[in-house]
Amino acid sequence: MATRARHRLGRGALVPAALNLVGIGAMTAPAITGLPLAVDLLAPPTERTGILALAVTIGAVAATIANPLFGALSDRTRSRLGARHPWIIGGALFGFAAMGLLLVAPSIGILLTAWVLVQISYNALLAAAAGLLADAVPDAERGRASGAFSAAAFLGTVPPLLLSSVLPDHVGTVTISMSLLAVAIAVVAAALLPSRVAAATAAVTRSPDAEPGGIGSIRRFAPVWASRFIQSVAFGLVTSFMLYLVADRITGTAGAATALTSLSTLSGGAAIVVAALAVGWVADRIDPRILLAGSALLLAGAALVRAGAGSAPVLLVSAVLGGIAMGVFLAVNLTTALRRIPAGAGGRYLGALNVADTLPQIVVPSIAAWLLTLGGPDPISGAADNFTTLCVGAAVVSLAGLAALPFLRSARDGVVEAVVESAGDAGSHEAPRGERT
Repeated sequence: MATRARHRLGRGALVPAALNLVGIGAMTAPAITGLPLAVDLLAPPTERTGILALAVTIGAVAATIANPLFGALSDRTRSRLGARHPWIIGGALFGFAAMGLLLVAPSIGILLTAWVLVQISYNALLAAAAGLLADAVPDAERGRASGAFSAAAFLGTVPPLLLSSVLPDHVGTVTISMSLLAVAIAVVAAALLPSRVAAATAAVTRSPDAEPGGIGSIRRFAPVWASRFIQSVAFGLVTSFMLYLVADRITGTAGAATALTSLSTLSGGAAIVVAALAVGWVADRIDPRILLAGSALLLAGAALVRAGAGSAPVLLVSAVLGGIAMGVFLAVNLTTALRRIPAGAGGRYLGALNVADTLPQIVVPSIAAWLLTLGGPDPISGAADNFTTLCVGAAVVSLAGLAALPFLRSARDGVVEAVVESAGDAGSHEAPRGERT
């Protein structure tokens, strides 16, 4: 029984993962279907693409700012509900209200305002959930918890996508239902993890300059952030404009490319989930640099396979390889980040790490569009967009991420773990222990 308990994830790991799942899920339905349909109803046909592009861009900018901001605020919050719970519950409630406004918006201005409020609200929830992960997960569980948390982000997109495809005439109902689910999970989370577990197992560093914002802590965290940003850019490049790749090289038309593109996306997402969960169970036994290097090499390999993809099987192989690479990378990168965060600063540091995911969403489309123009026509399809150049560029970017590895000597570099009782999960106290460097 004792052995099983040590290998079972506790509430401190599962609750943040559940919050990550419903927070991402609540934003997926409007992003994929609800927002485009609302724009289509309010804007003239000649203006709808420009307005939708504007909405997506300002939403991404709002998310990029909101996540680290609310993460930092949750670090500093002192309330009867604790540091994280007010932002988790408040983010879910305001997100539900903003989603309702988006669905009934009478004008483009109100629609854009509602979408920005949706991004701000749910990023408050997500930032606090990430801070809760840093607070409540003991060091021995961080690899598995990081795998579950990373996998949950992709699992969260599945229910709204499936429901929207099954109920295409009830997108509003699907959208509001996901927001209600987020409220319910937020309330349950507050009940399962009482406020007194806040900052229960945060890392404590030996040196004074490792205080939040100190040069030491920033220096340790910077290579984790840089690695995340580089691999997010690489993955964004290799998956960008995929519908057009499929249309040009395989199906001949964009309409016929939809099914294969969806299947490829689903295959890659499933691979991310499986790989993230699987690597979490071994991440604590293997040097993280080995896993991070392997994921960068595998992602580069997947990009090169896609560079030569001219058939559905090759495309799907590329999607699965890329998904495995990103699943491993995301889980190990998050584990490494958790072990380099100063005590009580999980919200702001993991919020900053989230910027490494959202910032590429703003810059990648422009970079990808430029790469498509290089090297002449596509060597496989003969079309103007050169997807070989785009995919090779993605491989080069992924390999560039290897440059950060020498700065990640150990996921536990200079860290001492302070283990305290977690409500509902542990019944004893342990003295702080030194970790290997």
